[in-house]
Amino acid sequence: MQLFKRGRALSVLSGLPPLEDAADKNQTVRRASWDIVQGLLLWELWTRLSLNEMRRRYKRTVLGPAWMTVSLLIFASAMSVVWAGLWNQKVSEFLPFLLSGLVPWTMISGVIGESTGVFLGGEGLIKNQQFPYSVLTYGVTARNVLIFFHNIVGYLIIALICGVTLSPATLLLVPGLILVIANCSWISLLVATFCLRFRDFQQIVASLLQIAVFVTPIFWNASQIQGKRAIIVHANVLHHMVELLRRPLLGEMPDLISYLVCTASAILGWWFTFRLYCSKRHRLPYWY
Repeated sequence: MQLFKRGRALSVLSGLPPLEDAADKNQTVRRASWDIVQGLLLWELWTRLSLNEMRRRYKRTVLGPAWMTVSLLIFASAMSVVWAGLWNQKVSEFLPFLLSGLVPWTMISGVIGESTGVFLGGEGLIKNQQFPYSVLTYGVTARNVLIFFHNIVGYLIIALICGVTLSPATLLLVPGLILVIANCSWISLLVATFCLRFRDFQQIVASLLQIAVFVTPIFWNASQIQGKRAIIVHANVLHHMVELLRRPLLGEMPDLISYLVCTASAILGWWFTFRLYCSKRHRLPYWY
């Protein structure tokens, strides 16, 4: 299978290891390793897939993908009027706080939510072609990262209006984003695999995301919950992922614990996902 672009061919079958015996652990490990690594190297492919999907969704609209940012700004502005009153804060103080949490949450929840149907939507390709299936999940992550950058522009406008002072700590947005992407990538592949095998898992993930947005400190500050209930925050990986991006956007330095939790989550998450993918990758075409 080759893709042609500007006169040159891009092979997606380069170095595909043979699978003569699915019970041979070494063969399945080599195939899964090839899939994940080769899929990552095909950045032109999953970048183009993500861009084409964004164009398709907003075809013939005036603002195009900018509608995502506009919608988020309208939602955050309306919610800040209500929630700022509940917490006895000024709207000019609460709006940047809320938006700085919604921007990363939109990316993270978007990756998880869209991953539930990415392998289901790729049925035609998976059943008829041998290619790195991980390309499909990388495309989901890339698309939501692009949305994140769109929303960052909207946040900077609000931050300027509300007088948020950026500092050198804002540069920590870069390593924080890398860690978040590393976590989103394994979550996407894991969720996509589970949802293909167990169709009810798609509804379970959707329900859990609806709950997670409220138990994760997005609309409220993590310091507002004390005692034994604080475990909801400290053990919440999604909270630490949001904090790695929220704090730099507010000109603050994230806590060291957030870096440690997200690093451990990326390592253990990829280890578990890889082991699962090694044993189940060759079965994906038969789960439709």
